[in-house]
Formats: sequence, C-alpha cells, structure tokens
Amino acid sequence: MSNKIDSNEKPELLNSIIGLIDQTRHFVAKTVNQELTLLYWKIGKNINDEILKNDRADYGKKIIPALSSELTKKYGIGFNKRNLQSFIKLNSTIEDFTILHTVCAKLSWSHIRVLIYIENNIKREFYIQMSVHERWSVRILQERIDSMLFERTAISKKPEQTILNDLELLKTEKQISPDLTFRDPYFLDFLGLHDSYSEKDLENSILAQLQHFITEMGSEFAFLARQKRIIIDDEDFYIDLLFYHRGLRRLVAIDLKLGKFKAGYKGQMELYLRWLEKNEQKEGENKPIGLILCSEKSPEQINYLMLDR
Repeated sequence: MSNKIDSNEKPELLNSIIGLIDQTRHFVAKTVNQELTLLYWKIGKNINDEILKNDRADYGKKIIPALSSELTKKYGIGFNKRNLQSFIKLNSTIEDFTILHTVCAKLSWSHIRVLIYIENNIKREFYIQMSVHERWSVRILQERIDSMLFERTAISKKPEQTILNDLELLKTEKQISPDLTFRDPYFLDFLGLHDSYSEKDLENSILAQLQHFITEMGSEFAFLARQKRIIIDDEDFYIDLLFYHRGLRRLVAIDLKLGKFKAGYKGQMELYLRWLEKNEQKEGENKPIGLILCSEKSPEQINYLMLDR
C-alpha cells in the first residue's frame, strides 16, 4: 500500500501547506537577517565605545585581532577580523539605531555591508531607497554603484534638500520623481553619450575626457597611446592610457576602474609595468610608474598591500 499522495488528489491542500511552509521560511530568514544586523551594530558600538574610552591610536589595531581570535574560536568565521571591521563601520555610518531598524527590515545584511562603505550620506541614501524600490539583488546593487548610477542620474545635480525630499517621497509614498528616473543630460553631453549607451561606452568616454584633461595639465605630459595592446603568453592585455612625463623621464600607465579598488588591480598594474620596463623603456629613462583610478577607495586592502613599505 503506497502512502504517496496522487498529485491529482487534494491539490489545494498540498499547495496550501507548501505555501505555508515557504511563507514561514521566508519570514524566519527575514527575521534572522534583521536580528543579526542589529546584533552586528551593537557589537560595533561596543567596540567603538571601548576604543574611544582608551583614547589610544594603536588600541583599536590591537583589540580587534584579539577579539576576532576569541570570538572565532567560540562562534566561527562569522566573527573574523574583516567582519568585525564591518560591524564597526556599520555603527559609525548609521549611528541612529531606529534608522538601522527600518533599513534592515527591508534590506539584507549583504546589501547593508556594501552600502556602509559609501562615504557620501546622500549618495548612500539614494542607493538604499533605490535598492528597496527596485528590489535589487546585492550583485545588481554593486553593479549600479560601480557604474556610477547616482552621478549619472539627474537628481545628483539638484540641491541637497531637493534630493532628500525626493528620496523621502520615494520611501514614504513610493513615488519616484522624474529626476530619480532620468539620466543627467549634462553628464551625458560632457561624455559625448546619448540616452542609450553601454557601460563600455561610459568607460571609453571617461577615458577620452581623462586623456584630454591630463594632456592639458602641462607640456610635461606627452600622450602615447589609449588602449595600448600588449601580448603576454599569447594573451591580449590593454593599458587604458599611456603617457610619457618629460620631467620624470618615465612612462606613466593609467588604468581606469569604475568600481571600488580591488587588490587584484595592483597585480595587474605591476604586470603592465614590468612589460613596459622590458619592452618600452629607453636607455636613460627611469622605471615606469602606474596610476589606478577607481570611483571608490578600499582603504583596508590598500593598507595591507602597503605593509612592506
């Protein structure tokens, strides 16, 4: 005798139970995410208060690794050093617990962890409200930040109070203003773009303006190439901009990254510089140098990369 339910029998009952299970699982996951985010804020506040109390510049650098070591032993990798730094940043960025309570009810900790590293308050609020309104995934949110969506939106050129009013309207009334919807025509005109363009078009246009800007900085900079192709191990690589600086007597390679700085960018630039040193550097010239231009900084990664300095 089989205990299996025929899919044609009582489908309403089965579907209703599945619906209840899925609904409860979603509610539990949302509740857990909210409570964890609030916990992380409280941990960050405790650490910040302790650092302020001791009033020593090196205290924070010592206490965080020690706390991380003990908490990781007891609770696992969720309390590693990197995460503790994020908890501290969360408390420093969103100081009002009530505001955080509202935000974490709508966005996951993964969203919030991306948002807290946006230094400009209005820009951060823009991405918070747009993430909620558009229901962006974390991946989409990061892509929007990397592509400078806020700067490309017409509202970014409005007075501060106008931006806040429009974001408040979006938050409370779910009404999105035209300035939040349309791209800034001045930004597009400056870059020579039209209403329809790809992220590659944006990058190329910024490079073109950057090339013009650096050339106008003085006669010491001599433009050599844009998207200079080099071949290593039968693989093509492209240096965004290549200049020669007469005063420094060296090549200057520039790499443009629209998103936050990543440690891997340093290795890529070092590869370019070694290639230039071997294949392009002339006798009597100094070694090439590189500039990595990003729309956002990653101070902790940079600090680690500079440990040998």
